[in-house]
Amino acid sequence: MIELPVNIFNFIIFASIIIGITFGLLLILVKRINSKGNRFLGYMPIIIALWNCWVLGIDFKFYESFLSLNLIPFQYSLALGPCIFYYTKYITDQSFNFKKKYLFHFVPVLIEVIVSIVQGFESIEKGIPNYDTNVFFIFSPLLQLGSIISVVIYSFYALKSIRNYHIWINNNYSNSHGYNLNWLYRLISILTILWLLWVPYTIVDYIVFDYDLGVRHYYPLYILMAIITIWISAEGFLRPEVILLDSLRKSLRKDIVGSDEIIEQAKWLKEQMETNLFYLNSELTLGILAKELSLHPNNVSRIINEGLKKSFSDFVNEYRTNAVIQKLNDAEYNKITLLGIAFDCGFSSKTTFNRVFKKAIGKTPFEYKEELKRI
Repeated sequence: MIELPVNIFNFIIFASIIIGITFGLLLILVKRINSKGNRFLGYMPIIIALWNCWVLGIDFKFYESFLSLNLIPFQYSLALGPCIFYYTKYITDQSFNFKKKYLFHFVPVLIEVIVSIVQGFESIEKGIPNYDTNVFFIFSPLLQLGSIISVVIYSFYALKSIRNYHIWINNNYSNSHGYNLNWLYRLISILTILWLLWVPYTIVDYIVFDYDLGVRHYYPLYILMAIITIWISAEGFLRPEVILLDSLRKSLRKDIVGSDEIIEQAKWLKEQMETNLFYLNSELTLGILAKELSLHPNNVSRIINEGLKKSFSDFVNEYRTNAVIQKLNDAEYNKITLLGIAFDCGFSSKTTFNRVFKKAIGKTPFEYKEELKRI
């Protein structure tokens, strides 16, 4: 009969397995806006949960009592790095799609699985658990080191993607704090530090203790690893998903400049201009208009340039010119000078008024007014 060494540590490990698998399945199976990215995040707690199953199996001596268990691979740590990166890629770039060529990032996982199966065959052949095999002693330190390097490198690129995303958000949204991913940046950083803690553990174990430290010596790292992975998964699942006004970088691609989305934004901008009469302000600038609309100036500029195919000055002066024409055709304004009407409609100088009016109508303001008198 197997005697289970129940203690607070393996109880926490067991609880982390249940919680990790639960959040992992929720992220993978529940259909949400970012379902594709969530799948990569969902794999992470499941990978850690399987690893902890292997840890409990060692502590409970299952691998000694049931040698067939040694054939089952429970470690897929080399998949963690790519999963972190591709989850981050999906939520920082909504135009991103995972392609078959990206699967080569997961090739090291196959090596990890093959090594695990070879360990299993050796353990059955010699009647010993897989963590006592020659294959384990030779390859386990290398796989641990490979996992650490993998997580650190992919985390670096994930953090870089988040930084670039934040720069883009700050340049396009006045309320950028509502879209930031500081929570993810912080948690990935913590996860990377935890993985780096494996280095001193492994070095001390391999050099000082001849790789003879028991699984319980690693319990603090296993528990911390499970906690931070579940934390990332819980945050990713429970946080409301944000849809940006212009679908992130997708709107920056030249091949979709005339998309329905940018057209809708341009239509909305024109409605705001006509309703609020912003153009009547002779000191109106791109920055002032953006502030009135609670948008970043770059975003307003992009809507005007790409959605309306105009410059900011042409966009505003068109409204001012139309306002002048409307007043010139209204008998109530007959006693007001042309320059007075121009100033009332937002023009700030006579030179600009004459130039803009003639460019738009083909006649000077005076010529236009004289023509109206003859009608």
